[in-house]
Amino acid sequence: MLRLLFSIFIFLAGIGRCLAGEPELVIRFTTQAPPNGQQFQSMLHFKERVEAESHGRMRLDIYDSGRLFEDGQVAAAVSAGKVEMGHVNLSRYAETTLVADAYYLPFLFTDAAVERASRAPESEIRQLIEDAILRNAGARVLWWIPEGSILLMTKDVSVANPAALAGKSVRISGPTIAETVRLCGGRPKDVAANEQPKAYASGAVDVGMTSITAVMARSLYQSMKTITRTGHAASNFVVVVNENYWRSLTDAQRTLLLTAARIADNEAADRLIEFEEAAYAELERKDVKIISLSRRDLQLWRICSSDVLTNFVAKAGPVAGQLVAAYARLRQHPCCNPVEVREPGN
Repeated sequence: MLRLLFSIFIFLAGIGRCLAGEPELVIRFTTQAPPNGQQFQSMLHFKERVEAESHGRMRLDIYDSGRLFEDGQVAAAVSAGKVEMGHVNLSRYAETTLVADAYYLPFLFTDAAVERASRAPESEIRQLIEDAILRNAGARVLWWIPEGSILLMTKDVSVANPAALAGKSVRISGPTIAETVRLCGGRPKDVAANEQPKAYASGAVDVGMTSITAVMARSLYQSMKTITRTGHAASNFVVVVNENYWRSLTDAQRTLLLTAARIADNEAADRLIEFEEAAYAELERKDVKIISLSRRDLQLWRICSSDVLTNFVAKAGPVAGQLVAAYARLRQHPCCNPVEVREPGN
């Protein structure tokens, strides 16, 4: 890995010299993430790397905390060319590209090794999703920023048993997770990422549904003191660039952005593992109650959400079949199927 990073840095230095004679390029970048959050650091490091390696010929202006566009507006804004780059929750593409909501399919990506391998740059699943976003939304994915497993939050009650959702409003983002909530007895309510603190503190929703990254970045534990680790889905964000804008760039500019994005992709994946463990430890020190699912709870969640995958495949069309086939191949790969195979007689 160190040798690879060294080679990339040498390559970037060469690209920077190629840009020396070009006029300054300013790229606007919108995100709903707060500047103190884990996700924002990935974007900040990308900005710093691009500006340093281009010797100031490329500048990224990052508009954080939804100042330019809110969570649910970013995908459309980038597609329409209202802003050059954006940081988007994959589920926000689901209205036009349902396959982008695959990580919200209940209990499909609960295994950490499978989930990480599925979003690696060379993954079939990742390529299917990125190609569909480019084709349907006119946005090119540069890199992924994972947020970790989805959890549920309440003020003081456990929702380990899905029966506890009956009649309660539950914060969601995207149609797949909304269907899971409905089938398991809750009332889905779409709340923008940056509106979560207000919604939870005011009681506008009964149950929060988000990632551990968002919990820490937005201090959601201040009003929601009980966390149920359902782990039924995984939250992934992508950084995208408008395709028409991308084609207007020079080869040197595109190469520099792609190379910096590759570094950012690796860093974001590596940092999530350490971050999740440290975050839960910190929450326990803050007297937040952490609840895990029992075997019976997990069975009940699987039962009530069992129709979601079938409905997803029916609605998403041929690409859904390709995704399911890619998932099956991934589960057979040594990275994600660690069962030791013994030869007869051994």
